[in-house]
Amino acid sequence: MSDSQGAVPATHLVMVLIGADRPGLLEQVARFAMDAGCNLEDSRMSVLAGVCCISMAVSGNWKTLGKLESRLPRLEADTGFSLIARRVQPGEAPGQAMPYTVDVVALDQVGIVHALAEFFTSRGVNIRDMHTRAFRAQQTGTRMFSANLVIDIPAEQHLASLRGDFLDFCDDLNLDGVLDPIKG
Repeated sequence: MSDSQGAVPATHLVMVLIGADRPGLLEQVARFAMDAGCNLEDSRMSVLAGVCCISMAVSGNWKTLGKLESRLPRLEADTGFSLIARRVQPGEAPGQAMPYTVDVVALDQVGIVHALAEFFTSRGVNIRDMHTRAFRAQQTGTRMFSANLVIDIPAEQHLASLRGDFLDFCDDLNLDGVLDPIKG
């Protein structure tokens, strides 16, 4: 179905919510989507420094998405969250890309995320997902850093060269890194 100008109507609503953490927030947000008749397709939730961050993509038809959008001010008021919402078309598959996972552990230092992002971006590799955290090593109490990324490597990329470059990159920054295909 398209409108009179030929544009395909958006079938997804991406929402990002941020606010003080407390039990029951995810249930409350998920219920809002469900009560409007929308399907929760993709979501992430994290608590960062005591602040809850929820991002989700819900799908529905124009009526159910409109119903959900009309209720968003109430969701903000009821949860105390700040909310950003945007209608979108579902993203296209990355084409001829191979999904890989990257795991890195190192002594915590400024700039690791930037260096990782720059390394992959300079080679035309898309970072699809990333989780990082700083923590204390159990035995020594040393401040450590870990990162887990999901990347999409273009099919034309020479894997052995990329893997070699990545290992050299890790050696240069004193990172313990692994680059593996996603299985399954």
